[in-house]
Amino acid sequence: MMVSSKNRNNTALVVFTLSLATLMSSIDTNIVNIALPAIEKSLNISFASVQWIALGYLLAVTSLIVSIGRIGDIFGKRSIFICGIAIFTVASLLCGVAGSIYMLILFRILQGIGGAVLTALSFAIVGDLVPKNKLVQSMGILTSMLPIGIALGPAVGGMLIGLTGWRFIFFFNVPIGILAFILTLRFPEIPITEHVEKFDLAGVFILAGILVCYNLGITFAEAQGMSFMVVLLIAAAFFGTAIFIFYEGKIKFPIVELDMFKNPVFSGSLAIAVLLYAVITGSTLIFPFYLQQAMGYSTFMSGLLIASGPIGCAIFSPIAGRASNYFGDHKVMMFGIAAFTFGVFMMSKLNTFSSAVAFAITFFFFDGSIAFFQTPNNACIISMSKPEKRGLSSGLLNLSRSIGQTTGSSLIGAIFYFFTGTKSAAEFNPINITFGMSNTCLVSAGIMICALIIGFFTILNVHS
Repeated sequence: MMVSSKNRNNTALVVFTLSLATLMSSIDTNIVNIALPAIEKSLNISFASVQWIALGYLLAVTSLIVSIGRIGDIFGKRSIFICGIAIFTVASLLCGVAGSIYMLILFRILQGIGGAVLTALSFAIVGDLVPKNKLVQSMGILTSMLPIGIALGPAVGGMLIGLTGWRFIFFFNVPIGILAFILTLRFPEIPITEHVEKFDLAGVFILAGILVCYNLGITFAEAQGMSFMVVLLIAAAFFGTAIFIFYEGKIKFPIVELDMFKNPVFSGSLAIAVLLYAVITGSTLIFPFYLQQAMGYSTFMSGLLIASGPIGCAIFSPIAGRASNYFGDHKVMMFGIAAFTFGVFMMSKLNTFSSAVAFAITFFFFDGSIAFFQTPNNACIISMSKPEKRGLSSGLLNLSRSIGQTTGSSLIGAIFYFFTGTKSAAEFNPINITFGMSNTCLVSAGIMICALIIGFFTILNVHS
């Protein structure tokens, strides 16, 4: 069947605009990190205070991402997405002109609310507006924006700070946001197919409280270990989860429909995503120590070598999309998990005699192989979801990534410190760093074998 020029143009407009918005929000997850020393000096504040500039954004995104996906299903994805772009753009401008740390943190939280909208609804809107035969390819393009944004964040931030000062890392978003806002206004209308008599506001607050407690607990655990505050926060998160499950199972119009998790493919895919992103995030945190303190490379050189991973992911994402169309989503997902597991194992073989080229090639395939999981996984989750549940599914998809990233940064970091036999980076030497990295990667490979087992039984269920 011939595809009209209008449909092709609509698809191109949708994919381009959503990619632009996804790239913008992805860059902002870590662009501010490189600016923290400059902000600390400019505003004359403590390091403990300046950390909340990054943490406030992440907490807002993680705590709201599922609820916003559901809000999009009920009140209209297109209109909520337009509001999200406006909030993100205005908040970026306000961050740039903030005169105190309190205002900057407040505006970063507001920016995080906008970022949650962009992240939660992008994949859902693709599922609604892109023809099924173009869905996986479009998902591949959209998915590639995530690693590209992560790779560009420090580079763009460092360049802007060097040329214009830290405030321009926020002003940078304004023209991009305005362009995305104008283009989104041209999107076709998306019919609202989900109608509820009463919105589950209590569920939104309970879920947000659970996620804030969990993320704060994991974040504080990195510096405090299992302190009373950390244990209290984690316990509150688990206790809150039990309350949430009980409450959501009793009401007529829940914010999260628990029946969705009875689908083993859906639940298995989300569980694998948590494990994979935990490993990739945690592992990426320890590699700079290996490159700089064990191998003696400069910060700039280390950044270039680590950038090979996101570049690999960006290159492989469209290839993964085409492979999914030919072989099927689940076979390509299993290949991606297996390839990533092998990549983690190969990273464990690096040592002080490995060359920069060897690291770059290994990391290129290590990080790049996740495209063969995340591209078909994203498409699979969205395509199996009913139109009225795509916002929620997209939110849960992104939440699994956020939980994996938060958990991985703490868990894998703790494993690394255990194997190095030190409590401080100041005590590192090339031998214990290499030993620690190698053994941490082996443990990570074990975690990924668990993901392989989950995937194996998920595929068995699909084909049974």
